[in-house]
Amino acid sequence: MSGAVRVSLVAVLLLVGAGTAVAAPAHPAGARVERVSSGSDGSQLPKASAGGVVSADGRYAAFLGNDPAGGIDKLLYLKNLRSGRLTKVPENLVYTMITGLSADGRRIAYSDSNRYPKPYVYDRVTGETQLLWPAEGDAYELGETAAISGDGRSVAYTLGNRHGLEYANVLYVRDLATGADDQIIKLDRESGLNGASLDAQGRTLAYGITTSSGDGQIYVKDRRTGTTRRVDTGTQAYLVQLSADGDRVLFNVHLGDGVWVAYLRDLRTDEVRRIADGPAAAGDGSLRHILLTDGDSLVLRDLRTGRQRTVAPTASATARSGSVTRNGDAAVFTSTAADLVPGDTNEVSDVFVTRPRR
Repeated sequence: MSGAVRVSLVAVLLLVGAGTAVAAPAHPAGARVERVSSGSDGSQLPKASAGGVVSADGRYAAFLGNDPAGGIDKLLYLKNLRSGRLTKVPENLVYTMITGLSADGRRIAYSDSNRYPKPYVYDRVTGETQLLWPAEGDAYELGETAAISGDGRSVAYTLGNRHGLEYANVLYVRDLATGADDQIIKLDRESGLNGASLDAQGRTLAYGITTSSGDGQIYVKDRRTGTTRRVDTGTQAYLVQLSADGDRVLFNVHLGDGVWVAYLRDLRTDEVRRIADGPAAAGDGSLRHILLTDGDSLVLRDLRTGRQRTVAPTASATARSGSVTRNGDAAVFTSTAADLVPGDTNEVSDVFVTRPRR
């Protein structure tokens, strides 16, 4: 899946490195937009920020920012959206990537390294950082976090080596309460894992596989029964998100010529339906409110009513999985536009939160 459609970390890292702002239309009428990537005193950060995710309860957001001192490190920040307090997650290195937050924003799953990435979880309450690596992991050079459950107890992560698709060909789930590592799947050297999503309690896991031919497949495993089923439509697909109750899967399907469209499968009835003529970036916990790329805008669509609310113009904005709150009340996005909030003069990308008017 292309970086523009996937709204992926590739785009995030490119945006973090961007140095100049791009002109864009003003924020949508009626929407309340706030800058997330600002200091505790509300002052703008001098360097570019990107890759925002938000906790399901809407209280916390996390994002990446370039080192204000001018170094090459990508700093990982946590923002309390109620108090405005900004804190830096400790021990950030050069190659930092965010996976997501637990529903209450207590735990953040991310990957970090100076050379080969490794998966970590930071607990903002205890201040502890935990490396996720199984006892039998000596054969692997690198790893990345892939998903965190809403309750913050389970974290999916991949291990692999630096050759071809081997960088992510083993998938584990760590139980942070017991320390146990559950190996979900180990692929051959010609295939790699591409995205994962856990339900709220870590009982159901959705994951994507990329084959040697570039084909994208999506599977769902019930960790209680051990059963696994393929859930895509049989054509190239990319996983976006599993619902909090584990009953629905949101994914994008490639129609050819760079065209991606959004699909939703109900795992209880096995009904699958096309929900949009463009790709989905994220959804709320129920997968009722879906953040979509719709022509010239990022829009939040209510699948029950069909009503859409504009979040931001796509000419200047990107979003990713984990960027919508539990009930679709708010969405986080990255933009280079300078007219979304007053006093935006840093001429770099920033992270924003919008609460579109219902």
